[in-house]
Amino acid sequence: MYLIDITNFFGRFHPLLVHLPIGFLIISIVLSTFNSVNNLSYGRVLRVIWFLSFLSAFFSALMGWLLSQNGHYIEDQLYLHKLTGFILVFLSGLGWVFQFKFLNISKFLKKLNNALILIFLVVVGHLGGNLTHGEDYLFEYAPEPIKTILISETKQKKFEGIPLDSIGIYNELIYPIFSSKCVACHNNKVARGGLNMSSPANLFKGGRSGPSIVAKNLKKSLLFNRVTKSQDNVQFMPPTGTPLSYEEVQLLEWWINEGASSEMSLIDIKPTSKIQTLLFKNYSIDLRKKPWYEMVNLAPVDESVFNELDEHNFSCKRLSSENSLLDVRFSGSQIQDKDILILEKYASYITWLNLSESKLKSSHLNVISKMKNLTRLSLQKNDLKTDALKPLSNLTHLEILNLHSTQVDKKIFELIEKLKSLKKVFLWNTLVNSTEIKNQNRKYEMVEIFGNLE
Repeated sequence: MYLIDITNFFGRFHPLLVHLPIGFLIISIVLSTFNSVNNLSYGRVLRVIWFLSFLSAFFSALMGWLLSQNGHYIEDQLYLHKLTGFILVFLSGLGWVFQFKFLNISKFLKKLNNALILIFLVVVGHLGGNLTHGEDYLFEYAPEPIKTILISETKQKKFEGIPLDSIGIYNELIYPIFSSKCVACHNNKVARGGLNMSSPANLFKGGRSGPSIVAKNLKKSLLFNRVTKSQDNVQFMPPTGTPLSYEEVQLLEWWINEGASSEMSLIDIKPTSKIQTLLFKNYSIDLRKKPWYEMVNLAPVDESVFNELDEHNFSCKRLSSENSLLDVRFSGSQIQDKDILILEKYASYITWLNLSESKLKSSHLNVISKMKNLTRLSLQKNDLKTDALKPLSNLTHLEILNLHSTQVDKKIFELIEKLKSLKKVFLWNTLVNSTEIKNQNRKYEMVEIFGNLE
């Protein structure tokens, strides 16, 4: 442990020292270029500057090598930076040695060496910047055409139209996060901290610090703790490159809380509404509960249907060009038995029905009860009592019921209890008082009941 601390201490001098060889090498090359006179004093000064270039490059590389031992850098990127850095030290040494007159080095070799030094200065500096700030740092704010060419964006995989039982949560959603942000430093060849994330078995085995993932326990899951720490914390992961996004952390949190299984598919569990939104936005996976009318598939209706309904004072339209279900509204002053019989003829096609202020009779509700695909029913401003509404208990897909300004009383809650798909009920200006509504709102968590305020 003491040795690791000493290594980290000296390694952190690398960012301080790394600028010295840059300045010395550029000065050395400039002075060498203009060394056209055979001046003894000039040659001595030049040798000293080349020596300082080599010395600063050597110690900068040494401190960099010590810093690399802390395990906080992606191995593939680190390898190239170290290799080119050591080559630069070697070339700097050659530049110093070439200044001794007795070696009689040709001008061509000196110029070639100087050119290589300039090239490797750029390469080493660029690779070091990538390690510190991320690969896209240099071009992040470049003009859009340049940015498009130089920055390759990783496109999120989409799953639109793919069966849910074939979408494995770990393989398709969680592991790609690990692969892009973690596996470079935690794999079969390089296992920083003793953690190998290249397979589920190795991931759950954990590393030297303890278990990386503990099912249903975020506090004991070290991996989750590390990726959610402050970026100023030395334990924050990943220490370089792009950290996990807020949505990736959300997805990881949900997976751990759901049991962190590597075998689960999306059909096995029900995500929260927040995760459903995330999956739809990023992966085109739609797990949101659809209203019944989106799932019904009926043969298209003929245009003559609209004409027939219009003759009986019904305005009518399709829900969409892809859906044959109908939105029907009565526009007359008083609905007749013959009008209701026309609705019965097309009962299975009606999903939204508005019969407000139509002087509806209790007997008419028997026909409405046959509309098996009805999801919205507006009966407001009709002289209807609660008992007349009993046939509506057959409407198993009814989601919205408007009874505003009717004669229903507190017995309406018995009907509400039977309508399992119901989401909203409007009871303004009825015989149901606000206290009764408040009490029932506590009872029916899935149903919003709107009513009188006293």
